[in-house]
Amino acid sequence: MGAAVDPSLVTDEASEAFKVFALNWDSVTAFLACETQWRVIAGSSALIWTGFDYSSVDVVLRRFDFAPAIFADLQVMELAALAVFAGASA
Repeated sequence: MGAAVDPSLVTDEASEAFKVFALNWDSVTAFLACETQWRVIAGSSALIWTGFDYSSVDVVLRRFDFAPAIFADLQVMELAALAVFAGASA
């Protein structure tokens, strides 16, 4: 995809469930810190995730002192998660 990756940023520990590049670590950590900030609608037969509650996400990002640019990464991960949630309920 055209991204240059410094090989020293990649770890190879067998005990890890998945790899996260060091340059993405703050974004993944922020996403996990926001795991309780989803807006969910209880339907008659399923839960429907509509996305993050952005006002709550803002509080999390400020409290943990994440860089403002992390928010854009969260939105990318949010869209990917919503696609997974939609597929799981179908």
